Amino acid sequence: MRAVYIDRYGPPDVLKFGEVEDPKLPSDDHVLVRVKASSVNNLDIITRRGAYKFLIKRFPHILGADLAGVIEKVGRNVKDLAEGERVIGYPILYDGKCYWCKNGYENLCDNLGVVGRDLSGSYAEYVVVPAKNVYPMPKNLDYYQASTIQLALITAWHALTKRVSIKEGDTVFIWGGSGGVGTFAIQIAKLFGATVITATSNDDKARKLKEMGADYVINYKEDDVEKKVLEYTNGLGADIVLDTIGPLTINKSIRIAKKRGKVIVLGFWGTDDDTVSFTLRSIYLKHVSIVGSAMGTRNDMVEALREVIRGGIKPIIDSVIKLEEARRAHERFESNEKFGKIVLSVD
Repeated sequence: MRAVYIDRYGPPDVLKFGEVEDPKLPSDDHVLVRVKASSVNNLDIITRRGAYKFLIKRFPHILGADLAGVIEKVGRNVKDLAEGERVIGYPILYDGKCYWCKNGYENLCDNLGVVGRDLSGSYAEYVVVPAKNVYPMPKNLDYYQASTIQLALITAWHALTKRVSIKEGDTVFIWGGSGGVGTFAIQIAKLFGATVITATSNDDKARKLKEMGADYVINYKEDDVEKKVLEYTNGLGADIVLDTIGPLTINKSIRIAKKRGKVIVLGFWGTDDDTVSFTLRSIYLKHVSIVGSAMGTRNDMVEALREVIRGGIKPIIDSVIKLEEARRAHERFESNEKFGKIVLSVD
């Protein structure tokens, strides 16, 4: 089959397009999916750079956590899925047996894995995944749209609805509002009746973010983010700060947070050193909570998909790029030019 893979770590030019061995069902509990579209996530970028080299079993390695496609073959134990069915993926690999899985936290599984990181992913014509890792594809979406509503969406949903309980009247500040997680987070926040403040790098993106529903947009290249957030909140700060960046923004996030506010840490951008320093006084005097959050549960997937089907959450697509041009897709992802999700067309 044709696929995009890496056989070493590095910049986008390490991505190769060519023929690789066709995947085979490793057990009777798996399905083979003919991939129609995949989407690019930050996970793909940092895996390609080598942030998870201790988890990569062998080269060549195929990236890609998100997928939309058609079931080509089902294992003998699979009863609720059929060949020809249109599906999307749940990207988290979990054992279903550990304490966390039994309590509904698959994203905390003791044997956690991710499609495209811990096993070959969806930058390919075919991908094999456990049957429990696919869901029926929403009928109101095409393959390109459906390929975006997985890793980024459940990450934003879990962070805002489970790690904190977002509610009507909250003010939410979102770093990186024009990214995949950011565009979903804005829609989720508005769905719950929150006021949204976000930051971006240019006026064109600012216009699009306001069209999406953001109440205030800050151009961080021209304005002081901290001053603007305090201005928009009458000096109080944000109830919730969604920080997708980490080392470069965590101190500002703490200062932006309201007294008794919550800072959700969603990532660290795959830097070699994710060590940060901050003054404890700034946390305990303001009663600020710093909350970690990664990916989402199966229940998050079900809840978020319900809103997608209702039309309350819509995929925002930056561009559709052919699979063989995945290198260009990664370059665009890293250039800070994108708005929403970059999709790889596999079919």
